Amino acid sequence: MPTDRTLPHVALTRDAAEKISSSPMTSGDLVFRFAPSERLYIAETVETKPDLRMQVTIPREFTALRWGDSDHHGQWIRDPSPDINLHHLILLQRPGVRLPFDAFRKLVRGVEHPGRNHGLLITHEPGLTEDERLIGASEFAGWLVHRSGVLPIRLDIEPEVVGIQQLAGRWPVELLAGHSVMLVGCGSIGGAAAEALAGSGLGRVELVDPDRFLWHNTIRHVLGPESVGRRKVDALKSHLERRWPDQNANAHPLDIVEDAHLLRPLFDRVDLVLCAADGIAPRRVVSHLARRAAKPAVLACVLDSGALGEVIRLRPTPRFGCLLCLRQDLVDQGAMDAEADQELGYGAGLSHLPMTAVPPDLRYIGTLAAKVAVATLLESLHGDRTQRLPGEHAVVGLNPVHEHGPPFNLEHAGEIRWRSLPPPRPACPTCGPA
Repeated sequence: MPTDRTLPHVALTRDAAEKISSSPMTSGDLVFRFAPSERLYIAETVETKPDLRMQVTIPREFTALRWGDSDHHGQWIRDPSPDINLHHLILLQRPGVRLPFDAFRKLVRGVEHPGRNHGLLITHEPGLTEDERLIGASEFAGWLVHRSGVLPIRLDIEPEVVGIQQLAGRWPVELLAGHSVMLVGCGSIGGAAAEALAGSGLGRVELVDPDRFLWHNTIRHVLGPESVGRRKVDALKSHLERRWPDQNANAHPLDIVEDAHLLRPLFDRVDLVLCAADGIAPRRVVSHLARRAAKPAVLACVLDSGALGEVIRLRPTPRFGCLLCLRQDLVDQGAMDAEADQELGYGAGLSHLPMTAVPPDLRYIGTLAAKVAVATLLESLHGDRTQRLPGEHAVVGLNPVHEHGPPFNLEHAGEIRWRSLPPPRPACPTCGPA
């Protein structure tokens, strides 16, 4: 008899569950696919009418459910003795407890004797009470049947809704599905931001980056070796479409500085711009064009050889200035030159600046930038203050070196310091009249 530690698991796709539920019979045969490395049984064929066995549809994206060999026979039985599936829940919480086969056969009439082998049984009890469902009892339960005893085994069913819609009612999925973000820079920070935006339910992302994904990028990017040689925007689009098929991703292999005239119309077709590109120039161009288009922008980067992260939210209102206004305000305060090394080549580790932040820190900043973008969309466009942020300018301790003046003088890794932005300068070329 298998030990509790080695007990198998049963998976039912939605199609298998529906075939059992809709069958006019009260019991029938099953055929399972078995993946030994996972100790997993997957229902593959269901008897729905006498001697009529229907193939189960296993969606292609569930690759692991297609592993293993077929021809493992089992049985399903509907409406056994009342509360048998509730007993299943209780027994699962008491590892090692087995029901004698003869006693089990009195509770579940029609169960086949397994002989010398182990048999798989699924009991279907559609008449569970609401209270039983609330405490965790399931309409379907799995059993490993042996003449020496019957053990409950875990069984999971593909839910009716899979994907971001599972969060509906607890997160503003429908609101965010109607919004779009232009993501400028699809490197390590941008890739993490793209995944976080999709995972938040954003409906559309416009990916902007002129570069290719190459070998040295693999250590810190959400993309892997399979994407080497492709343009980053195309590879990231493919990645997002596989992982988040409900999102619409569009690729623009363009440079925000050199191709600003081509990208300017795109600012009018999105709700927010998130810039994760390296260098001073891309950030300043995004700051300027977003302000002129009356769109909020979020800028994200790492500073001072990976010691700090920085996320800036720019909102086109008379209350807040642009990136140039912030930098000039910091200069006036005698703060560090936050952008001093931003024009150095980043990340290749050859003749220029080597990679300066570990991959988790870069993804941390990208995820935070996406959080700021989503919070801004919800607050600015829908008045949803549940995601209200404590400020406009976040400085994040990654590997703080305790050498900087305010506001960059963080002492602890993971520390976040929020502050507001200065108002527009009277002579600012970005904030002033067009």
